Amino acid sequence: MSEPAPTPSSINSLPNLLSLSRLPLGGVFWVALGPTPTMTNAVLAIGVMALAALTDVLDGTIARRRGMSTAGMGSWLDPICDKLFVGAVLAALHFERGVPLWLLAVIVARELMQLPIVVVYRLFPTLRHWLRYDFRASHLGKAATIIQFLAIGCLVMGWPAAVPLAWGAFGLGLTALIDYVRRAITIGQTRLTETHEDKPRQGK
Repeated sequence: MSEPAPTPSSINSLPNLLSLSRLPLGGVFWVALGPTPTMTNAVLAIGVMALAALTDVLDGTIARRRGMSTAGMGSWLDPICDKLFVGAVLAALHFERGVPLWLLAVIVARELMQLPIVVVYRLFPTLRHWLRYDFRASHLGKAATIIQFLAIGCLVMGWPAAVPLAWGAFGLGLTALIDYVRRAITIGQTRLTETHEDKPRQGK
C-alpha cells in the first residue's frame, strides 16, 4: 500500500516544506554576503534573496492549486518563515556590513509593530474564537514586502536608493498594518452581529 499524501495541515506538505526552506536560506545569505563588499558577494546574496522570494510565491500558488485550506498551518507558518528569513538578512547586513540599526528598523517597522498583535492573538483563545483571523498578507502587505526587498537589495549592492526605499517601506508597511487591524476588527464585528442574530432564532 502506498503512503497517504500529506494533508494540507501537515508539516510534510510541499507548500509548508517550501516555506521552511527559507530558514536555511537565511544562513546561506549570511555566508554569501560575507564581510567583504565585493560585486560577487553582492550578486550571490541577491540570488539567495531571489530564491527565497521564489519559494514564497510557489508555496502559496501550490497551496491554492491543490485546494488547501488558507486557514491551516500554512497561514501562520509562511509569514513566520518570512520574518525569520528577513531577520537573518538584516542581522547579516548589520554585523557583516555595518548597516545602522535605525535604518534596518525603518525597513521592518511593520513587522516590529505587528509582532505584539500576533502574540496577543495567539495567547488569548477568546480573541481567536471571536476573530478567527486569517493571517494571509493583503495586497498592501505584499506591496510593502516588495519595497522592503528592494530596499534590502539596494543595501546589499551599496546603492544610495536604499534610504528612500526604506522610508517608502515604512509608510506602506504602516498603511498595511492599519488595514490589517481594520480587517480584523471588521471580521470580529461581523461574527458578533451574526451571533446576536442567531440567538433570537434559537429562542423561537
